[in-house]
Amino acid sequence: MNIADNINQISERIATICQGCQRDPASVRLIAVSKKKPAVDINAAASAGQRLFGESYVQECVAKIDEVSAEVEWHFIGALQTNKVKYLRGKVAMIHSVDRLSRAKGAPPPKP
Repeated sequence: MNIADNINQISERIATICQGCQRDPASVRLIAVSKKKPAVDINAAASAGQRLFGESYVQECVAKIDEVSAEVEWHFIGALQTNKVKYLRGKVAMIHSVDRLSRAKGAPPPKP
């Protein structure tokens, strides 16, 4: 089974489950965990309609953001060290793993 088939199968499962609980399938957002996957696979998934991708490692996330040509939304889902927040600022839509306010604030922006 290829990437597009997998995404279609998951989307169908989501739609079926939503129908069973009377929820709009459009209200469900599937985040594809793309850690350790090459940019070519992410582009293929995006071509099949997947738009949200989650990464667990800061360095890998930043590199993939530059490598992936498709219009996608990035989420950070891994453990995050305070000193690495600055690398994600402005690059990801959401950081799911913030465990304290000081980490969310991260390093101050660079001085002009």
